[in-house]
Amino acid sequence: MDVSVVILNYNVKYYLDACLSTVLKAMENIDGEIIVADNASTDGSREYFKNKYQKEVKFLWFNENHGFAKAYNKAVKYAKGKYIFILNPDTLLAEDTIEKLLSFARQHPDAGIIGGKMIDGTGNFLPESKRGVPKPWTALWRLTGLYKLLPFSPFNKYYAPHLKSDETGPVEILTGAFMFLKKDLYEKAGGFDERYFMFGEDIDFSYTILLQGKTNYYYPEAKILHFKGESTIKDKTYIRHFFNASMQFQKKFFHIFAFNEALSRLFFKIWLSFRIKKSKKMKGYNYKTAFYFGEAEHVRFVQEAGYPKIIHLEDIDLLIPGNRTLIIDMSSIKFSEILPIMEKLSQKNISFRFYFPSNKLLLGSDSKDQLSIAYLLN
Repeated sequence: MDVSVVILNYNVKYYLDACLSTVLKAMENIDGEIIVADNASTDGSREYFKNKYQKEVKFLWFNENHGFAKAYNKAVKYAKGKYIFILNPDTLLAEDTIEKLLSFARQHPDAGIIGGKMIDGTGNFLPESKRGVPKPWTALWRLTGLYKLLPFSPFNKYYAPHLKSDETGPVEILTGAFMFLKKDLYEKAGGFDERYFMFGEDIDFSYTILLQGKTNYYYPEAKILHFKGESTIKDKTYIRHFFNASMQFQKKFFHIFAFNEALSRLFFKIWLSFRIKKSKKMKGYNYKTAFYFGEAEHVRFVQEAGYPKIIHLEDIDLLIPGNRTLIIDMSSIKFSEILPIMEKLSQKNISFRFYFPSNKLLLGSDSKDQLSIAYLLN
């Protein structure tokens, strides 16, 4: 078997449902399997999937929330593929994503982790798709925002600026939302460090792979949409886990002093407090009127989500940018074609929604810092 896709679910059943529908399409020409581990969700995930994907997906239902690292380590033990594809449930894949990752991995047999290009629900590139090692000062420049004011070395290393968003090449750190690597390398590295409950385990793991002499790669030809934040409410618990994970990494590899830790604690609190207070909606949008690209007979279902007026588009290129909501019927166009459209319209004030007719789902996100919308339609 070539590829084992391993997904960890925690209270995001609708996003996982949509994700699985795209993963299945991406696996059509792959000798592989799909494993979903559930971290003791309380949103009815187990009941929701009782009669869904039973032949296509192996579900593991944990009785407690093990956190990211331990849960993935437990799930990977069931994997039979030569390659492991670690994937977040709040993602949508292009149909050719896994084929491209597998091809790239075969062409680079000594590669460590391979990551791809992620865009958010507004079509904007997510810079965490590629990162540098967050050494103490690098992390400080990131948190204070100095890397934006001084966009040159040594201040601007956090987001691996040596590579453009569409340029393939070596990077140090990749995100745990999107990791592709050999299973034996995963095991040799010891898997994710289980001392991390949430956050930081992907940075630690990426760095551990580097220390083994491997090269991690950013490969933007493999693309996904990452809604971001669906499993995480940005509250005081979030702040504590985020800070503790960062400090754990710094202490483990760089032996920081108490003064550095105190300074980092201060900046983390300021930065995360700012993140929490950010606006949760895009301003100026008309959420009542929507433009719809897809099958006309599906419009009446989409209206249930609160769009009393829907204008049917026969061609997405006919959409006039500017404070508009665009609903895309996922049965009418390949997702590999949708992603470049989103990137093209990313700065045009478009609010995207994705309708999955077979799943009766409508998903979307207007900010990488907010929880996305998700409707189960009749």
